[in-house]
Amino acid sequence: MSSLPAFQLRPILAADHAAVLAWNAEHVELLSPLDADGLRELLALADQGLVISHNGADIGFVITFAAGSAYQSPNFRWFSARRDAFGYLDRIVVEPAVRRAGIATRVYDALEERARDLGPVMCLEVNLEPPNDASLAFHARRGYVEVGRQEAHGHVVALLEKDLTA
Repeated sequence: MSSLPAFQLRPILAADHAAVLAWNAEHVELLSPLDADGLRELLALADQGLVISHNGADIGFVITFAAGSAYQSPNFRWFSARRDAFGYLDRIVVEPAVRRAGIATRVYDALEERARDLGPVMCLEVNLEPPNDASLAFHARRGYVEVGRQEAHGHVVALLEKDLTA
């Protein structure tokens, strides 16, 4: 029997929008504001919009983009100006009650596997101001390295990427 927690990734459906918006609002200081129209726009451009479930309960969401998307995030555009092919993790939320249970590790394993199909790297940003030290440490353990910094949406972020060819 596996010691890994049971989890599932499934597409975000219209019925999930209220929950996704609530998760985003709960963690907006680490993300950026999002309303119903904005969520629909993100999902129309996204490579993946997924709900994360654990033991049958929805516990978070993730939205990713592929290089070449018309997504206008300053952080996504920063990577677009420097790379032709990549996967980009825009936002992820996992309920605090299930953190440190291995869920994020398994979600990232799946996201990185998808990103391998899109290009040689997975890109993302992590807040430096306001600080998100736990996220920085998590990404460092997974092999992400800082390749730049910028200010966007009132945040200073570290722009991180991971070489998926290694």
